[in-house]
Amino acid sequence: MLPRSVVRRRVHAALSLAFVALAAPLAAQSNVIAGRDIRLQDAFWIERYARAGAYPNGAQAIGTWTVCCNPGSSPIPFIAPMNPNHAYIHYMVLRESDGRLVQISNWSWVKHTFGSSNDPSPCGNCLTPGLTSYVEPGCNDTYANFQAVDHFNLGPPEEVDPWLGTWNPVCSYFDVGNPPVAPAQQCDGIRSLDGNQAAVLNQHIGNALKVHDDDLAVPGANFYYQCGYLIPHEADALRGDNLGSRRFTATWNGGTQQWDLADASSFQQGGVLQRWAGASIDSASNGGADGRFFVAVKVTGPTNGRWHYEYAVYNRDNQRGMGRFRVPVCASAQVSGFGFHDPDRNAATDWTAAHVGAEVVFQSNSLSPNPLRWNCLYNFWFDCDAAPATGATQLDQYDIGPGALSVSVPSTIPGGLWNVHLGAGCAVGTAPALSATGAPARAFVPNASFGLRLTGNVPGTACGFVASTVPGTLQLAPGCAAYTGDLLSIVGPVSALADGSGTASLGVPVPNTPALEGQTIDFQALRLVSGGAVLGALDLSNGLRVRLGNLIAGCP
Repeated sequence: MLPRSVVRRRVHAALSLAFVALAAPLAAQSNVIAGRDIRLQDAFWIERYARAGAYPNGAQAIGTWTVCCNPGSSPIPFIAPMNPNHAYIHYMVLRESDGRLVQISNWSWVKHTFGSSNDPSPCGNCLTPGLTSYVEPGCNDTYANFQAVDHFNLGPPEEVDPWLGTWNPVCSYFDVGNPPVAPAQQCDGIRSLDGNQAAVLNQHIGNALKVHDDDLAVPGANFYYQCGYLIPHEADALRGDNLGSRRFTATWNGGTQQWDLADASSFQQGGVLQRWAGASIDSASNGGADGRFFVAVKVTGPTNGRWHYEYAVYNRDNQRGMGRFRVPVCASAQVSGFGFHDPDRNAATDWTAAHVGAEVVFQSNSLSPNPLRWNCLYNFWFDCDAAPATGATQLDQYDIGPGALSVSVPSTIPGGLWNVHLGAGCAVGTAPALSATGAPARAFVPNASFGLRLTGNVPGTACGFVASTVPGTLQLAPGCAAYTGDLLSIVGPVSALADGSGTASLGVPVPNTPALEGQTIDFQALRLVSGGAVLGALDLSNGLRVRLGNLIAGCP
């Protein structure tokens, strides 16, 4: 494949921090033309095209129809390349399965528009025919599914500035050609990619929208395609209806050795993140300096004292991209089960993840950078013992450029640490795990449903629960601690037998006693077992500090 002729300098986000003092102040969005507005009216008729490889290890090119209209007062230029005044159509395919919505298509190339039919539309009074190189006010225009995969007008997305909607044809992919023309002709602004070259490219998937077999062969999954239009000079506030999605079905046809694809639901205007069942969505732009990110979050649990946090971040039109995703979290919270998904299928470019101070930080790999570019969706997830609360995620810009170094997007974060992990348990083998339960698993005053749960036991094992109001740690044996400052302060044990799942439970109802507000009680559990870590007879759980009350702060 031809190397991309125009590659912007991509400087790691960490370098940007050195220029914090030089960050430009936020300003109004530049290059806006009053009345410039485009709307994706419909997307439909998903179809398969070129194919590569044998099932189930192959891939399929996909195209869809799109219909746009002009609800504004300004004509929208659709002048064919090499004129830069036209729209760009972008596409993506997503799968919802196992509670997660992920992009399964490549970062496909964008369709450069080249004319308008100016048909009547519900967007206004279309005075046809108008100028065919413009979508006139009130008119619509349609692009077919086969045009979506035609390489004659497919160009690299990184050549387009998605915030301004601009493109420089000089030294572009169209200028260079594929295969490249002579060097003297590669930057003359004259189109070199001709119909013959495109015809050869169209025999293969090339740079069209591509989905792999194993991403479609997922039983019970929901599949969606999203389409969108990007135009120069449109205000951020008017871009919400530029996107739309439709659900589709995918069935492997062994006879034709192709995927049978079919539309399965009505078109829905707006970003595809709204298709993610149970998720909440927020967005923000980098002021007037750069484009908009969307953050969707879905929280489930708690399971054994831990909530599962799922985030999906979509870059609609931010030029500088995201190089780091930061989620505030209580510094003393327990965080585990980090995960990441992107569409490039290359493990070497996966982001790293860590609990750093009072944040969970996901970061682009410094050795193989992979920032979140426009029209791409990345997923981030982890488990945490802090309950969901209202907060804001921080999306650090990757490239140096105008505007702030980070975009703050409101979201749900792990900001309520009501039950604090005091330290590990001990056992000959795996120590039992102590967590809080209830509806909710928080010691509100009152909360009759509050209780404790000890998991990881052999069914029928005798277990006990103890409590202390004196904080501290006492060593009982090598690697074994009692989470109390005074053994004489311990209350209990209250005994319980592990059930068939190995769980021992204890109800600890919180009475309606105002004096409990702001108090803490430290709990620990033990189990009787031959050869245990303490005195050869006991295994100990982790320590768990329960914070009581309705007014306590989210973090200790």
